[in-house]
Amino acid sequence: MNMRTQIAVAATCLMAAWAATPLKAGTGAGCTWIDIGGKDVEGRGWSDTELPFDRIPKRFAKDLPRVWGNGMSSTGEFFEFESDTTSVAVRTAFAKHGFGENNFNSSAFVGTDLYVFDAARGDWRWAAAAGHGVRWGKNVEYPLVSKLPKQVRRFRLYLPLRNRLASLKLGVDAASTTKLIPPRKERPVVYYGTSIIHGAFNIRPGLALTSRLERKVKRPFVNLGFSGGARLDPAAATMLAELDAAVYVCDPYHNLSPDLIKQNFEAFFDELCSKRPTTPVLLVGAPPVLNGWLRPDVSHNDEEKTRLFAELSKKVAARHANFRYLPGQDLYGSDEVSMDGVHPNDEAFAHMAAILAPVISDLAGKR
Repeated sequence: MNMRTQIAVAATCLMAAWAATPLKAGTGAGCTWIDIGGKDVEGRGWSDTELPFDRIPKRFAKDLPRVWGNGMSSTGEFFEFESDTTSVAVRTAFAKHGFGENNFNSSAFVGTDLYVFDAARGDWRWAAAAGHGVRWGKNVEYPLVSKLPKQVRRFRLYLPLRNRLASLKLGVDAASTTKLIPPRKERPVVYYGTSIIHGAFNIRPGLALTSRLERKVKRPFVNLGFSGGARLDPAAATMLAELDAAVYVCDPYHNLSPDLIKQNFEAFFDELCSKRPTTPVLLVGAPPVLNGWLRPDVSHNDEEKTRLFAELSKKVAARHANFRYLPGQDLYGSDEVSMDGVHPNDEAFAHMAAILAPVISDLAGKR
């Protein structure tokens, strides 16, 4: 196929109609569009959600409004497919306007992120992501890769971290053979946390902490990071306990004040540990605000929170054999890895994943 023909094929693919076609080879040049549904996606804890890629059902909205408000994003979710396609494109439709915010760039906020499994190395390698040149709207289409040598590969596509995804279509060569890979059935690691876990300041979806950890631990993860919502509400513990997890990881430090810790800490962990007594529950601490050393009031607040985490963890551990506490003062690896002193950047997320992966692997193995 000469260059002019390749360009014509790519243009045809990008202009194809929105109607999905079956998972079989098409005819002629162009693109086959495949509807992706909730059943195709790994990283979902519940199936009774309003939209296919929501992370939690609406029945939690009344008791956990902060959590529900952030639970409609597809953070941490992905699907896999095997194909001999030479190109991959994506069509997304969103429930809301808004394609970025102060702690999410557009590529992470509404973009997708493509990985390919490297059989020679035995791991997943990054391939392409929605770039900054995409002209974002509620309905958008863009290419990810093209002109690949024709061979069968296993692909993984990570979904957006923030805006509510209403529908997604996968575009592959019309002449390709493509099959979706069903999600794994083994117990997931359920990771509850703040905007840090929700994906703030990641540059693309595949670099969210739970996605990094999943590739290291090689076990499904359910991302329950809720920006501003990880307040250790006992109702959130009840919600988490609905999921049959291999490990529960709780990372709420930066959404808590000392008063909230005193109010909610013991009730939350008593509820979760009691409802799932044979499942490890890991509490992860965090570094203090990185520039807080300039402000005595901020430093004092962090010292008090860290003291309370340690003190109350001892009390909970005395009652529940499945509870663990990992102090997190060194999780970021440096004090130069944040834009605001709280949210880590991608360098710090890599450091976090390196520390947390062996701990989580060990706990999951005991389950």
